[in-house]
Amino acid sequence: MLTFPREYFEAQEREGFLVDTTMKTVWAAEIEVLNEVAIVCDRHGLTWYAAYGTLLGAARHGGFVPWDDDIDIWMLREDYRKLIEYLPQELPNGFVIRSPHAREGYPEYQVYIDNSDRISIEPEHLEKFHGCPFMVGIDIFPLDTLPDDSEKLDMQRALFSTALMLQQIAYDKHTGGGQTTAEEERKALQSVESLLQKLNQQYGISISYDLLKGKDLSKGLEQVWQAAEALGKGGSQIAMYLDYLQFGKKYEKKWFENIELLEFEGFQVPVPCEYDKTLQVIYHDWHVVHRNSGLHGYPCYKGQLERLRQLVKEREKGN
Repeated sequence: MLTFPREYFEAQEREGFLVDTTMKTVWAAEIEVLNEVAIVCDRHGLTWYAAYGTLLGAARHGGFVPWDDDIDIWMLREDYRKLIEYLPQELPNGFVIRSPHAREGYPEYQVYIDNSDRISIEPEHLEKFHGCPFMVGIDIFPLDTLPDDSEKLDMQRALFSTALMLQQIAYDKHTGGGQTTAEEERKALQSVESLLQKLNQQYGISISYDLLKGKDLSKGLEQVWQAAEALGKGGSQIAMYLDYLQFGKKYEKKWFENIELLEFEGFQVPVPCEYDKTLQVIYHDWHVVHRNSGLHGYPCYKGQLERLRQLVKEREKGN
């Protein structure tokens, strides 16, 4: 368990924005989750990097961006895949892994690690997570190597798009509704079959179509990622594939070959050695402060407040 000075949890104005005591406990709880993931990474020699707002906060504020309420990290796909294998056995009891690899019908494209699957006001939980009763955690995003060859890059983009589409279909099936109709699913799977044939003919890479249209989609998706990884082997650029598909954002792989350590809320986090260039890709002039407290529906625990009130009432009645 990490140690924070008592004054850390006092309300504080940062950049003209009030960070209240509740958010301070959320920040501390999220750092606690990050520390547990970092322990697993260190144990197995896996590298992670502060990402997005967490990277921006470390570089510009020495901690959280004042109006941010979550932690993001990146891992190269190979290390990311290994971490997913290790986490279920090595995270503390009670932690929850949410990912398309570990949870049926999970609609997101990254791994999310929760400190719990429920709100808790039990003393042991509150002590462990610095007074935070809420479910909080961190996002882990994969970084894929992009091929330098334009034809391979087109094929890899198609595989990325296929993975997103199949995850949406699986989510709709799990929830019993959603965006994908039966006819859309049929046409989508037809296009996937055609893509797989082309992949095999041009690059000798085989993916089982039966896995992709079957119930155990996670195994099929893993083959899609392995194929995309094989196509990118030796490439000089990397990207988080959704950012790349939607915005064309990519980074030079050499920017991530070494790490630097930057202060983050009294601790240190690893960042890409060329974090300035990395941040320019994401935020352009990242030194300029733009306040945005509406992202992610700040505060992140807003949806959990009613359940917390109920728990407190139940505890008071019990006493």
